[in-house]
Amino acid sequence: MKTLVTLIFLYVASCSIYGQELLKVKKVSFKGNSAIRSSRLEEELTIKTSGKNGERFFNREADRFTMPLYEDNKERIKYAYQKEGFLNVTFDEPKIKVTPGKRVKITYNINEGEPVKLEKVTYTVDSIDSFQQFFSKKTQRKIRLQSQLKVNKPFRDDWFFADQAFINEELNNMGYAYARVNHKLTVDTLKNEAYLKWIIKKDKLTYFGDIAVEGNERVPTKNIVKQLQFEPGDVWSKYEIDESQKQIYNLGMFRVASIKTLITDDKPDTLSTLVVLKEAPRLTSRFGVGYGSEDKFRVFGDVQYLSVITKTGRVNLFAKHSALEPYNFQLNFIQPAVIFSFNSLNINPYFMKQHEPAYRVTRQGLNLTLLQHFTERFNSSVNFYLEEVNSDSVLVTSQARDTQYNQSSSYSKSGVAIGFVFSNGTPRLDPVTGYSLAVNIKRNGTIIEESVPFYRSLVEYKKYLGISQGVTLAFKGKMGLAFMSRSDDLVPVEERFYAGGGYSVRGWSRAQLGPKDDNGQPLGGNSLLEGSAEWRYLISPKIVLVLFGDAGNVWQNSFDYRLNDLHYSAGFGIRFKTPIGPVGLDFARPVFEKNNTWQIHFNIGNPF
Repeated sequence: MKTLVTLIFLYVASCSIYGQELLKVKKVSFKGNSAIRSSRLEEELTIKTSGKNGERFFNREADRFTMPLYEDNKERIKYAYQKEGFLNVTFDEPKIKVTPGKRVKITYNINEGEPVKLEKVTYTVDSIDSFQQFFSKKTQRKIRLQSQLKVNKPFRDDWFFADQAFINEELNNMGYAYARVNHKLTVDTLKNEAYLKWIIKKDKLTYFGDIAVEGNERVPTKNIVKQLQFEPGDVWSKYEIDESQKQIYNLGMFRVASIKTLITDDKPDTLSTLVVLKEAPRLTSRFGVGYGSEDKFRVFGDVQYLSVITKTGRVNLFAKHSALEPYNFQLNFIQPAVIFSFNSLNINPYFMKQHEPAYRVTRQGLNLTLLQHFTERFNSSVNFYLEEVNSDSVLVTSQARDTQYNQSSSYSKSGVAIGFVFSNGTPRLDPVTGYSLAVNIKRNGTIIEESVPFYRSLVEYKKYLGISQGVTLAFKGKMGLAFMSRSDDLVPVEERFYAGGGYSVRGWSRAQLGPKDDNGQPLGGNSLLEGSAEWRYLISPKIVLVLFGDAGNVWQNSFDYRLNDLHYSAGFGIRFKTPIGPVGLDFARPVFEKNNTWQIHFNIGNPF
C-alpha cells in the first residue's frame, strides 16, 4: 500500500509540476542481489534510461516512468531468478527518487530467498535398463563429469537444457540416431529440493549406409571419401560426421561442406549419407595496405591457386613490403592429407630482407613442414629447414667475445623445429574464457655439418578469465632460451630474443628493452622473460577500454633469469571490435625508470 501511495504521489506531483508530462527514468539499480550481478539483471530490463546529457549529445531517449513499466520489469527480474533456481524471490518496496534534474531513479529491492537445489538424479532407458546397465563405464564417467547439473547445487534452467542436449548427443554417438531424452522433474517447495529423472528412449541401433557425394568438379570423389571417418556398415555416429566435415574443410578446396544423414519416417536401421559440397574459386587474391607504429607503411599481396600438381594441392604466392621487411617473397605449396586425413605437407621456398632495430639481414631458404591438425584445439608441426643468411656487419654488433659473426657476414643454417599449440579460448579472435599454450623447440646444425650449432626454445602461455558481462582479465607469460652447443657465445642475431614493442613489453619501442652496445644498438640475448596482465572492459558493443601492466627483460647469457632485473610498464588502450578481430591503440610508459616517456603502440588484434 505504501508503495502504491508513493507511486501515485510521484505521478500526481510530476503531472502538476511538469504539465501532465511524466518524468523520465534516469537510472535503474538493484539492492539485495548477490546471486545475480546487477549487469546481468540490467540485460533483462526493457526500461530505457538516460540523463539530459545523454539525450542531448548521444540521442538516447529515456522511457517515461509508469506503474505498468515498473511492474513489467519486476516480472522480468523475477523470471531471471526463477531460471537460476530461485523460485521464492520477492520484492520489497522500491526506492524512487526524483533528481534535481527532474529525472527518476528507481531501485528494485530484492529478496532472493534460497535456491532450489538438486537432491537426486536417476536414469531409465526404455523403462528397463538402468544407467549402469546401459552406458559403458567410460560413458558413465563422462556424463557425471561433464553434466552441469550437480547434486547439492542450484537447479538452473540453462544447465538442465545443456545436459539434455549432451546426453542426447552421447546417444547419437553410440549409434542411436532416433534417441530421445525426456524427463520428469519433481520439486519440493518446502525443502527447496528438486528430483530429476532422465527418461531415455533409445530406439533402434543404426548404421551408416551408402555414401553419395555431390557438388565436386575438380576434386575427385575418392579424395573426399578418404577424409570421411566412417564407412558403410559402421555404427552411425554424429561425432564421426562432425569430424569428417572438419577433415573435408581441411583440404582447403571447398567453401561449403555439409554432411547429411537421410532420416525418413519409417526409421530404417541403415542410414544413407549425402555429402554436399561447393568448391572454392580456383584463383583468389588478397591485397592490402596499412600503417603501423613499428613497420610503418606496409603493402602486401597474396595469390592462391587451387588444384596444382595434385587435385588437392594448392599454391600461395605472398609478397610484402614494410619498414621492417623491405621485401618478403614466400611461395607455399600445400598438400593436405599427405599421409593421414589430419595432416598436410608444406613446401616453402622464400627470399626476404629484414631491417630490425638490432640488425639487417638477407635470408633465403627452404622449409619442409609437416602439419598435424589433430583437433580444432590442438595442432603440431615438424619443420626441416635450410637457410643462407647474409648480414650487414656494420649493424650486427655484439659482445667482444662474439667474434664468430663479426668476422663473417654470411653463414648457413639447417636443422629441425618442433612445435605445438593447444588453445581452447573462445571466441577465437577475441577470447573471454579459456587458455592457450604454445611451445617451439629448434635444433640448428643437424642437416649441414658446418651449420651454426645452437638450440632455441620458446614457451608462451595465455589465460582468459571472464569476470562479468563485458569484463575480461587476460594474462600472458613468455619464456625463451637459446644457447650455442659448442661455445657460450650468443646465437646468430636473427635467432636472439628481443623485448619491447606493441606485442612485447609496451612502453619501450621495438627491441629497445635489454642489453645494448656502446652505441646504443640492441644486442639481444639468449634468455627472455615476459609477463603481462590486461583488464578489458566493454564500454559499448564495439569499443573496449583496456588497462594493462607489462614486465620483462632480455639477458645475454643462457639460463640467466634475474627477477630483480625485470623492467615494468603500465598503460591504457582502446580497442575497436571488427570482423577480423580487435584493432586499437595502446598508450604505455615505463615505471620505476628515469626515462618514462609515453609510447604509442598500434595493434591489429589483441597483443595476446
